[in-house]
Amino acid sequence: MAATMVRRVLCVEDKVFLVTGGAAGVGAGIVRALLRENARHVAFLDVADREGSALETELLNMFGALRAKFIKCDISDEAQLAAAYKQVLDKYRRLDGVINNAAVLSADERTVKKMVDINFTATVTSTMKALDIMGVNKGGGGGTIVNISSLLALNLGTHLPVYAATKTAVLQFSIAMGAEKAYSESKVRVITVCLGPTDTAILHRNNLGNFDKDSAGPIESRVPVRQRVESAVSGILTVLDKGKSGSTWIVKNDQEAYDYTNKLNQAFEVLAQT
Repeated sequence: MAATMVRRVLCVEDKVFLVTGGAAGVGAGIVRALLRENARHVAFLDVADREGSALETELLNMFGALRAKFIKCDISDEAQLAAAYKQVLDKYRRLDGVINNAAVLSADERTVKKMVDINFTATVTSTMKALDIMGVNKGGGGGTIVNISSLLALNLGTHLPVYAATKTAVLQFSIAMGAEKAYSESKVRVITVCLGPTDTAILHRNNLGNFDKDSAGPIESRVPVRQRVESAVSGILTVLDKGKSGSTWIVKNDQEAYDYTNKLNQAFEVLAQT
């Protein structure tokens, strides 16, 4: 059964959010959902200028002036990312939440560095900038960071090794940054969401041209579309509402989000006994 959209997410109401990769797919769904949940302002970053501008126009017409702001930004470029954060602070004077959603998926060896730079390095950089702004130990008011990982971070496999590695790195990094000691100092929750395959352009057949011809078929069969964007977004809202700092959640197969932290901790305990 498909998950239903969570309502009255109190940690969203009247807050200012920044979403990376927000022009389409899950990112655009998150932006829309935050505004429906009465976020004060939502800024979203993306390299897709046409899609981002169109979404901004749609949202301003729907929710009113100043509620949404599209910023064209290649988050793998640290200078552009820093400028985007500065633009948000200059415009809204505060920041309460960041959702690091942007990612690229490719089997083309020529794009390996870009995949690492966007999926992992930019997530680290964005998280650190958000902590510098929101951390009470840095003069901020606290807040929430949600970093989007993948079920591939939890499963051993041989396909998409670079993508899986970046998402595993995001998981490990986010758990460490959200640990109790760090949270007690910053009052910024850092939470990880591992998404199952979701019905976005990245998994559509016409996008498989990014993969070599010999692997396109097998990849499509191994990564079937399992859940709607709306279900992924609903799960992320649930995590915003209920997630503790350092926790890891799974959102897959159109099911409600569930906390996987205890099982993951048990698995790490086993691995540590080597």
